[in-house]
Amino acid sequence: MSNQNSTRRGFFQKLGLTVGAAALIETEALADINLNRFSSKEDRKSFLLTYETWVNDYIEVVEKEKLSKSDISNKHRIMELSDQASGWQEQIKEYLRHDDFKNKYISLSKKFAESITLELEA
Repeated sequence: MSNQNSTRRGFFQKLGLTVGAAALIETEALADINLNRFSSKEDRKSFLLTYETWVNDYIEVVEKEKLSKSDISNKHRIMELSDQASGWQEQIKEYLRHDDFKNKYISLSKKFAESITLELEA
Protein backbone atom coordinates (compact mmCIF):
# COMPACT_ATOMS: atom_id res chain seq x y z
CA MET A 1 0.00 0.00 0.00
CA SER A 2 1.31 3.43 -0.87
CA ASN A 3 2.05 5.96 1.85
CA GLN A 4 -0.57 8.31 0.34
CA ASN A 5 -3.31 5.65 0.65
CA SER A 6 -2.18 4.88 4.18
CA THR A 7 -2.33 8.56 5.14
CA ARG A 8 -5.71 8.99 3.47
CA ARG A 9 -7.10 5.88 5.21
CA GLY A 10 -5.85 7.16 8.58
CA PHE A 11 -7.52 10.50 7.95
CA PHE A 12 -10.86 8.83 7.15
CA GLN A 13 -10.58 6.65 10.25
CA LYS A 14 -9.83 9.71 12.36
CA LEU A 15 -13.04 11.29 11.08
CA GLY A 16 -14.98 8.10 11.60
CA LEU A 17 -15.85 7.87 7.93
CA THR A 18 -16.74 4.44 6.64
CA VAL A 19 -18.01 5.40 3.19
CA GLY A 20 -17.08 7.47 0.23
CA ALA A 21 -13.45 7.43 -0.69
CA ALA A 22 -12.73 5.18 2.27
CA ALA A 23 -14.83 2.47 0.63
CA LEU A 24 -13.14 3.16 -2.68
CA ILE A 25 -9.70 2.80 -1.12
CA GLU A 26 -10.73 -0.28 0.79
CA THR A 27 -11.33 -2.28 -2.37
CA GLU A 28 -11.37 -5.48 -0.36
CA ALA A 29 -14.81 -4.34 0.85
CA LEU A 30 -16.09 -5.21 -2.61
CA ALA A 31 -15.11 -8.84 -2.11
CA ASP A 32 -17.76 -9.43 0.56
CA ILE A 33 -21.00 -8.12 -0.89
CA ASN A 34 -24.24 -9.28 0.69
CA LEU A 35 -27.32 -10.29 -1.24
CA ASN A 36 -28.68 -7.13 -2.79
CA ARG A 37 -31.58 -5.84 -0.72
CA PHE A 38 -31.39 -2.39 -2.31
CA SER A 39 -32.02 -3.28 -5.93
CA SER A 40 -34.35 -0.52 -7.09
CA LYS A 41 -32.84 1.77 -9.72
CA GLU A 42 -34.82 4.64 -8.18
CA ASP A 43 -33.34 3.91 -4.75
CA ARG A 44 -29.82 3.91 -6.18
CA LYS A 45 -30.43 7.15 -8.06
CA SER A 46 -31.85 8.78 -4.92
CA PHE A 47 -28.87 7.66 -2.88
CA LEU A 48 -26.46 9.04 -5.49
CA LEU A 49 -28.16 12.44 -5.28
CA THR A 50 -27.83 12.35 -1.50
CA TYR A 51 -24.21 11.24 -1.74
CA GLU A 52 -23.34 13.94 -4.29
CA THR A 53 -24.81 16.61 -2.01
CA TRP A 54 -22.88 15.11 0.93
CA VAL A 55 -19.61 15.11 -1.05
CA ASN A 56 -20.08 18.74 -2.07
CA ASP A 57 -21.00 19.75 1.50
CA TYR A 58 -17.98 17.92 2.89
CA ILE A 59 -15.61 19.53 0.40
CA GLU A 60 -17.04 22.91 1.41
CA VAL A 61 -16.36 22.31 5.12
CA VAL A 62 -12.84 21.09 4.34
CA GLU A 63 -12.22 24.32 2.42
CA LYS A 64 -13.53 26.34 5.39
CA GLU A 65 -11.31 24.33 7.73
CA LYS A 66 -8.29 25.28 5.63
CA LEU A 67 -9.15 28.97 6.07
CA SER A 68 -10.04 28.89 9.75
CA LYS A 69 -9.07 25.95 11.94
CA SER A 70 -10.73 27.66 14.93
CA ASP A 71 -14.25 27.80 13.46
CA ILE A 72 -16.19 25.71 15.97
CA SER A 73 -19.42 25.71 13.95
CA ASN A 74 -17.54 24.32 10.96
CA LYS A 75 -16.03 21.58 13.14
CA HIS A 76 -19.56 20.70 14.29
CA ARG A 77 -20.67 20.55 10.66
CA ILE A 78 -17.80 18.15 9.87
CA MET A 79 -18.99 15.91 12.70
CA GLU A 80 -22.61 16.11 11.49
CA LEU A 81 -21.58 15.10 7.98
CA SER A 82 -19.47 12.24 9.32
CA ASP A 83 -22.43 11.06 11.42
CA GLN A 84 -24.74 11.29 8.41
CA ALA A 85 -22.49 8.93 6.46
CA SER A 86 -21.87 6.47 9.27
CA GLY A 87 -24.67 4.08 8.31
CA TRP A 88 -24.11 3.95 4.58
CA GLN A 89 -21.38 1.30 4.27
CA GLU A 90 -23.53 -1.82 3.85
CA GLN A 91 -25.94 -0.07 1.51
CA ILE A 92 -23.07 1.18 -0.67
CA LYS A 93 -21.47 -2.26 -0.80
CA GLU A 94 -24.74 -3.67 -2.12
CA TYR A 95 -25.40 -0.84 -4.58
CA LEU A 96 -21.91 -1.26 -6.05
CA ARG A 97 -23.13 -4.43 -7.75
CA HIS A 98 -24.91 -2.22 -10.27
CA ASP A 99 -23.04 -0.36 -13.00
CA ASP A 100 -25.56 2.49 -13.02
CA PHE A 101 -24.51 3.17 -9.42
CA LYS A 102 -20.88 2.09 -9.40
CA ASN A 103 -19.56 4.44 -12.09
CA LYS A 104 -21.14 7.59 -10.62
CA TYR A 105 -20.24 6.57 -7.06
CA ILE A 106 -16.57 6.02 -7.96
CA SER A 107 -16.45 9.37 -9.79
CA LEU A 108 -17.91 11.20 -6.76
CA SER A 109 -15.63 9.32 -4.38
CA LYS A 110 -12.56 10.28 -6.40
CA LYS A 111 -13.64 13.92 -6.27
CA PHE A 112 -14.00 13.60 -2.50
CA ALA A 113 -10.68 11.78 -2.07
CA GLU A 114 -8.81 14.35 -4.15
CA SER A 115 -10.18 17.16 -1.98
CA ILE A 116 -9.15 15.40 1.23
CA THR A 117 -5.73 14.46 -0.19
CA LEU A 118 -5.02 18.06 -1.11
CA GLU A 119 -5.81 18.99 2.48
CA LEU A 120 -3.39 16.35 3.77
CA GLU A 121 -0.63 17.53 1.46
CA ALA A 122 -1.09 21.24 2.32
